[in-house]
Amino acid sequence: MDNIFNKISISLIILGIAFYAFAMTFTALIPSILGLLMQVVLFFGRTFPKFHKIFAHVNVLILILGVGATYGSVLDLGSYLFNGNELARPLATIEQFTTFVLCLVGTIMAIQSFINARKS
Repeated sequence: MDNIFNKISISLIILGIAFYAFAMTFTALIPSILGLLMQVVLFFGRTFPKFHKIFAHVNVLILILGVGATYGSVLDLGSYLFNGNELARPLATIEQFTTFVLCLVGTIMAIQSFINARKS
């Protein structure tokens, strides 16, 4: 599970830095902040193996918060694709949608891993 969290968090960090290079606004770094927060939790999970499960659940909580914070971009993008509505901030919408997808995939994979661990 740590491998999945590590890959998702590094992807979020790279995403935020890449979009910051284009937009030059602090809000473009929000995915990077999520990724760094996940890396800190991963570090604590490795440092305190007795509490590894708790830290894994904290990472899932971070991913769920990421999904909740960015689901509006899905609605905006859907409105753009199906109704032809203009995007107010196209670059921000694309970044938020990518963050949404990464967080959603991480959440689903984590839940599947928790279910598989419970079965065995």
